[in-house]
Order: sequence, then structure tokens, then C-alpha cells
Amino acid sequence: MYIEFLEKNVYKIDDAVEEIDEKLPGPFEQCNEDLSHIGPYITGTYNFAKFANDSHTIQQLVKLGVELYKIESDREVLEISENLGFFITRFPKIFKEDIDDLHTRIRYLRAHDFNITMIQTIVNKHPPWLAFKTQEIDHRLGFFQNNFKLNGSQVRSLAVKCPKLITYDMKRIRHSSFSIKEEMGFTKLEMHRILNKAPRVLIRARTEVVKTFDYLHNYMNLSHDIISREPTILLCRKRRLEVRHRFLVELKKDQYDPTKPLYVSPLCLVSGTDNEFCEKVAKASIHTYNDFLRTF
Repeated sequence: MYIEFLEKNVYKIDDAVEEIDEKLPGPFEQCNEDLSHIGPYITGTYNFAKFANDSHTIQQLVKLGVELYKIESDREVLEISENLGFFITRFPKIFKEDIDDLHTRIRYLRAHDFNITMIQTIVNKHPPWLAFKTQEIDHRLGFFQNNFKLNGSQVRSLAVKCPKLITYDMKRIRHSSFSIKEEMGFTKLEMHRILNKAPRVLIRARTEVVKTFDYLHNYMNLSHDIISREPTILLCRKRRLEVRHRFLVELKKDQYDPTKPLYVSPLCLVSGTDNEFCEKVAKASIHTYNDFLRTF
């Protein structure tokens, strides 16, 4: 078991051996210098104490009142990853949670066929998941399963793909679902596609999604079927979508029908940088695009 604390390299190239004007000892000459302080900086350990004097991270955790001796008995806790800072930032109250409650919440997922990799992904993507009681998570997973007619595998996939959606404000989720079905007119099958491919659509502000949909459907004449097959486009800002579409109209390249030649995927229309859009989609120079923007 190892803990890695990687410090920024503070040494400059001027400190390199070849720049030191000093005769170095040979490999077999006797050494009278005390080298007891030299050794591997990262070595195996089963507690935090070994690194307490040298680790800024551990010192700061102690200052915060984190009782490290209580959690270091768990071998997995000692495997501090690069994600630790993000995790604590997103869910600082983790240290106030009862360890037995946390174990119960993990065991719930294991009991519902989430494997270790799935659980790691959920917790790393969205640490606040661990703040929710098992009854609440069960209710929320059931909501998505029943309302979107998902099977067990699809529910697990949704939770892994977008764990934030499962813990999001349920009132807003219901409003978004209603809007997708009633305001925008998507069928149940199309809603299923949207949830599966772009679950964050239900998290994005409903008014913004409606604006983007309105432009896609009523100005670009994209059908519900096409939009639901590339639902990520619903996450695009209307302004960005409009500018690029109008540029293609100017070039007479606004062909979004996949059954016809010179088809332009709506997803390609909203993805990538302006340079990539010009090179791969519009087939025009960035200078031409920038000139267009000035007149838009």
C-alpha cells in the first residue's frame, strides 16, 4: 500500500551536475558525509504518521480537524488518489458522515449489481452521492426506471454515466421531463434515447433547452427523430448553434438530411472549436468565419 505525495520540481537546470564546478568523488572512495537523510521519498506504509512531518496535505487535513487515525485502518482510504482534492471540495461533509452509513450506502449499490468499477466512477464523478440515504437513492432510481421504462442494466448505466442526475432536484427533473414530452413533443421512445445518450439534458435549465430545441426544429427543420438520435445538440447554447448554422447557410452547406449527399451531422455542427468547425464541417478558413461573425 502506497501513498504518493508529488511535489513540484523546484530545481533549475543550472543545478545540474555538469554545471557544478567541483570534483566529484569516485564510486569506490570512502564517504565521510552523513547521508542518513537520503532515501526513497515514497515507501510502503499502513498509516499516515510516517508522512506527517513532510506532507503538506496531511498537515492541512489535521488542521481541519480530520481524525486520520480513525480512518487509516481502512486500506482503501490510504490509497489517496489525484482526485482527493476534487472529492473533498465537492463533498467536504464526508468527514461528518458516519462510517457505518457510508458502508451501508456502498453495500446497497453492490446488492443491486453495481460492480466496483461502477461504484468508483459514481463516487469520483459525483462525491455528494454518498450523502444520500439508501432509501432516497432507491426511490430516485425507481423514479427513472418507472418513468422512462428502463431495465436494471439501463438504470445502472444511467447512474454511472450521469450520477448527478440521480441526486438532482426531483422537482426540476419532473419539470424537464414534462417539457421534453409535452412542450417539445418527443415520444416515449425518443425520450428514452435522449436519456440514454445525453442525460444532462434533464439537468440543463429547461428554458435553455426549449430555446435550443425551438431553433433546431423550427428554423433548421430537424425532425424529432433526428434530434433524439443526436440529443447532445440540445446541450448547445442557441447562440452558438445559430451562428454556425447561419454560416453554413451562407455557404449553402446546411444539409442535415442523412439520406442525402453532403450530409452534415448536427452533432458535428455544435462540437469542437471554431477552427475545427471550419476545417472539418464548413470547409472554410477561420478568417472567412471571423469575417462572417463581424456581420452577424
